[in-house]
Amino acid sequence: MPTVTAFRGLGYGEAVPSDLDVVRAIFTAAAGLAGLLLVFLGVSMSSFQSFAGDVPAAATARFRRAGGWILGAFLLGLVDVAVSFAWLLSPSQGLRDVAVVFFSVEIFATAAAAVITARAVLWR
Repeated sequence: MPTVTAFRGLGYGEAVPSDLDVVRAIFTAAAGLAGLLLVFLGVSMSSFQSFAGDVPAAATARFRRAGGWILGAFLLGLVDVAVSFAWLLSPSQGLRDVAVVFFSVEIFATAAAAVITARAVLWR
C-alpha cells in the first residue's frame, strides 16, 4: 500500500509532508482537541450540578448522556495521542494509519460533542 510520501516522484509541484510531520501534527492536534473536549465536559457538568439534589433523574438525563458521549470522545483523543506517541517511538505504517483514522474520528466526535453540549445546555 503506497504512503503519502510515495507519490513525491510523480511531479507534484509542492512538497508533500513526511509521515513524521503528519504524526507530529496529529499528536499535538489530538491533545488540543482532547483539551477542548474537557471544556465541553465542564460546561455539561456545571449545568448538571446546577439542579437540586432531589430533581428526578429524567430532568438531568440529557446532561448525563452528553457527559458520557463527551467523556468517550475525550478518551478517544487520549488513545490517539498514545498511538501517535507509540509511532514516534517506533515508526510503522500500521500505527500511522491507526493514528490518522482515530484523528479523523476524533474530529467528528469533537463536532458532535459541541452539538450535544449546545443542545443540552442552550435548548432545554
